[in-house]
Amino acid sequence: MALLKPTQLTADQIASYQHYGHLTVSGIFPTELVEQMKRHYMQMRSEGSKPGDFGGTPDDPDDPTHQYPRLINMHNWDEESQTWATSDVLLSVIGQLIQDQPKLYQTMLYFKPPGGRGQGLHQDQQYITIDPLIGVWVALDHSDQLVGQMIVVPRSHQGGLYQVEPADTSVSFTNVQCTIPSEYQPIGVDMLPGDVLFFDGKTIHGSEKNQTNDRWRRSFICHYIGQNGSNFQPVVGTHVSHL
Repeated sequence: MALLKPTQLTADQIASYQHYGHLTVSGIFPTELVEQMKRHYMQMRSEGSKPGDFGGTPDDPDDPTHQYPRLINMHNWDEESQTWATSDVLLSVIGQLIQDQPKLYQTMLYFKPPGGRGQGLHQDQQYITIDPLIGVWVALDHSDQLVGQMIVVPRSHQGGLYQVEPADTSVSFTNVQCTIPSEYQPIGVDMLPGDVLFFDGKTIHGSEKNQTNDRWRRSFICHYIGQNGSNFQPVVGTHVSHL
């Protein structure tokens, strides 16, 4: 099934992304396709382990994320993932936002089952040291505060990379997070299935625990670099490997 073809981004949308470091575009993925993606990845997960599976830090053995570990780089061995991640509609929007030809770098599928831990607030370039870098977060379920919606820190991309520090693994399935300057305020992003959040590689983001006992917060996540992008050397203390 083909994706919907959104109109050209407006000048206001592009300016908002540049200023705040993130932009949500509603309904890019139609309902029928979202349901197909959920069935596809739930079937994939039921088949057993896949390359790169990560269920989170082992210090919380009761975290259901261990039973539904994150998939990574599915596009390397799954045709559907490659197709969805390289769809014309996504590449078109990304190209407008980064003002460069986008190249797919990474794909992930987060299941976040009921009771699953969130992820400490971080910057993607604290992991991937390429600029430009943009994250694309596709909601496959209704994402609100109860299920641990995406949290972003507007304008945080303007200050470069921040220091990394240990995360509280009772609430984060990863063990690292970044410091947040006091002048910035995190906000939650409500999203409906099929909505897409685009965010700069330096925008601080993450999530909290899924507080429900009957709802999932599945998301299809991709990272793209610019065709003319380049690697950079992070300042000491600002990369996860420095912790």
